[in-house]
Amino acid sequence: MSSETAEPRIAIVVGMKSEARLADAGGLVVVGGGSSARVEAGLAQFHEAKPLQAVLSFGVAGGLAPGLRPGDLFAPTAVLSGSTAFACHQGWTRHLARSASKAGHGTLLGVDEPIHAPERKRGLHKQTGAVAVDMESHGAARFAYANNLPFAVFRAISDPQHRAIPSAALAGFKPDGSTDVWAVLATLARNPGQTAALIATARDAKAAFDALLGGRRRLGRLFGFDQIV
Repeated sequence: MSSETAEPRIAIVVGMKSEARLADAGGLVVVGGGSSARVEAGLAQFHEAKPLQAVLSFGVAGGLAPGLRPGDLFAPTAVLSGSTAFACHQGWTRHLARSASKAGHGTLLGVDEPIHAPERKRGLHKQTGAVAVDMESHGAARFAYANNLPFAVFRAISDPQHRAIPSAALAGFKPDGSTDVWAVLATLARNPGQTAALIATARDAKAAFDALLGGRRRLGRLFGFDQIV
């Protein structure tokens, strides 16, 4: 891309503020907080202010397929929402996968509620064939398709299929994408038996964020989009 050419406006969709900091994408970041509607509204606001050129969903995801480990990077070929499959941009997705040595592919399932039980993860994998799940990518995909924009996903597996997410971890996830430490501690005080599971979940999340940071650095400032336009 020529230095005289204006950089493309790439909107980055994340679930948490910690993912937004990791993305380091300036002002064009939508923090969905687990709400696909909030994602679409945020993208619409950016697009109305000045047209976007692309949308990328970035952050962590839950593992549905067996064998996925915390920190495995994932560049899906499609996002599934209900009965609709949104294909990701082929060239951008191939570049994302090449730029991250452990990136896998397949289908990502978008959902509107947390999937925290191992049996539920196994059931969704069997039912849909999706290998991972998150709560923001389907909103990003719907918006991108409605506005004819290139769309891709780059996520790291946090909780694997066999890991149950304790209620203390879910309690700490606020709608604005920030973490409520006091809510976590209050939940632990009521049910201290969750402590070991919470520690395991935090360890998995660290592996995912470490991998995501490494992938982010390899992708460069424009998340590889400059390599396919």
